Amino acid sequence: MTSENVSVFDSTLYSPLFTQAQMKTIWSEQHLLACWLRFESEIAAVQAELGIIPPEAATAIAAAAKPEAIDWQRLAEDTRRVGLAIKPMVDQISEAADPLVKRYLHWGCTTQDLLDTGQAMRLKDALTLLRKQMLGLIERLAELSDQHRDSVMVARTNSQDALPTTWGLQLASYLSEMCRNLQRLDQLTPRAITGMYGGAVGNLSSIGEQGLALRNRLMDKLGLSQPVGLWNASMDNIVEAIQSFAIVHGTLCRIANDIELMGRAALAEAQEGEGGGGSSTMPHKSNPRASNMLQTLSRMGWMYASSAPNLMDQQDVRAASMRMLNWSLVPESCLALSTALERAQGLLDNLVVNRRNMRRNFAASRNLIMSEAVMMAVADKLGRSQGYALVKGIIDKAASSDMQLEQMLLASPELTALFRIEEIRALCEPANYLGCNDALIDESLEFAKQLLESVSQA
Repeated sequence: MTSENVSVFDSTLYSPLFTQAQMKTIWSEQHLLACWLRFESEIAAVQAELGIIPPEAATAIAAAAKPEAIDWQRLAEDTRRVGLAIKPMVDQISEAADPLVKRYLHWGCTTQDLLDTGQAMRLKDALTLLRKQMLGLIERLAELSDQHRDSVMVARTNSQDALPTTWGLQLASYLSEMCRNLQRLDQLTPRAITGMYGGAVGNLSSIGEQGLALRNRLMDKLGLSQPVGLWNASMDNIVEAIQSFAIVHGTLCRIANDIELMGRAALAEAQEGEGGGGSSTMPHKSNPRASNMLQTLSRMGWMYASSAPNLMDQQDVRAASMRMLNWSLVPESCLALSTALERAQGLLDNLVVNRRNMRRNFAASRNLIMSEAVMMAVADKLGRSQGYALVKGIIDKAASSDMQLEQMLLASPELTALFRIEEIRALCEPANYLGCNDALIDESLEFAKQLLESVSQA
């Protein structure tokens, strides 16, 4: 079977990789049309409540504004001719309905009212789904952070072995970021789901003095936020949402980067479960496909974020050209993030962690990453400068050998004069140099716990 679809979001081959099923439904054309039709029904109902149109008209409009009344082929052809889909949709409904619908459908509305409010309705659904996904990821990260608080591993800075840490503390770092991401999402959501009803130039002139009452009741019925003042040319709330998504992608990309590196054969500290992705020619390979997809999706998210400010390139009361960009930017940015969150959840749910290899990898540097621990102990007796010089001298003297740090220290008369053998061995034990590891993990876990509790009470 072949397909003429071009976008990865609709491709028969690639769509499963780039789309989360629920999010794709939210941004489908069927749901788009359903939101527009609901707008027409709800505004007619409110207008009837306020005595602007007859109640019978609202009833007739609700009966006529149904998806089955729309000829999709004709709608597509008329949209291509007109440039926007709202007038062709209104025309189709009016033609097939009774005189009351013809007279009162779309009363006092303009195309932007439906476009922006329909987008806000779908964005509300999208943000609700993203929030649910982020909560699931936070719960999983909290569980893993606690589970691996004693999984000692090499901490690397600038890609080089640095000091001991634990996998639990690294997971706790991701956890705290995800908690802040959720806070940002909750803060921006009321702004992002602002509806639009203002008529031709936003001043509700077609409705008159009841305009604000009509607008506010309509937004309440649709579960959207009220706009404040003239809203027609404002797109900052949409830009904020898309750019906030980019921050979440940053967290997910960091997780993917770390796990991909930890999965290298030389380290073998963590691997993607469920077999990863096989190679077409090398039987032994299991490629980190979940990590790869997170890295790809993050770059897509950052691309959308850099493009989003173009939506604010407006003039006068409104301009359609830049607003049309949100037909692509908003759905695709939501799909990219939702898919990334789904991938990240699967990655963490199936991650295989090898504690033995984590511990083994201290030997790659001949355990020299414990030199700071030794230096600080010596500094406590001799002062920092002298302690640093003594330990560095011991290491430099054995630089051409294969000796481990412990062997170097035990062979040093200066060190054995300061410490007993068991004390030297203890100084070389990574688990003894974790500082505030548990307290830092506990801070992140408490942060997540309080956030999750506040969410459950909201």
